[in-house]
Amino acid sequence: MLLVLGCALAFVDASVHLGSREEVLVVAQPVAAGQVLTAADLRAARVSTGSGLDVVLVGGESSVIGRRAAVPLVAGSLLSATEVGAAPPIGSGSDEVAVGLKAGAFPPDLAPGDRVQVVPVASASGGGTGSMASGSPVDATVLAVDAAPPGSGSPTVFSLQVASADADEVASLAAAGEASLIEVGAGG
Repeated sequence: MLLVLGCALAFVDASVHLGSREEVLVVAQPVAAGQVLTAADLRAARVSTGSGLDVVLVGGESSVIGRRAAVPLVAGSLLSATEVGAAPPIGSGSDEVAVGLKAGAFPPDLAPGDRVQVVPVASASGGGTGSMASGSPVDATVLAVDAAPPGSGSPTVFSLQVASADADEVASLAAAGEASLIEVGAGG
């Protein structure tokens, strides 16, 4: 009789704890600060949320998709609303510049968060500005990558964070088709 009563109490306790579980969003892969969140970056998980947790429920996925991560997100962590879009991706003294590049002008595996240098190169037509092609490399951080569809001939567009003093030069290089990106190693 005690065994039956003990099993019944254990079942009630387990069902109460399972009943307080909710489906929340979990980071599926590492996401760099400033990177735009996509559905592929998130997955659902059923967890016991308890009180005091500010997690994003699966039903609230549309409120975070397309917004930038305010901080680096670690794979497997619960997604909190405060980690998304709260901080601007561009810091003081920096600007965001879009650079469209054809294949071959950048390493193919560049991703948001990567450190790069924008290097001036002579344009293929030879009608470049000359002085810009001999300029020095400009340090930048990749914020987002809008990859061109394969075989389209369209450029891949990189959103780069650069020092405000370098933004005009990088924009001019990009507009003239005289920019290339080099990935900078961890020690560089």
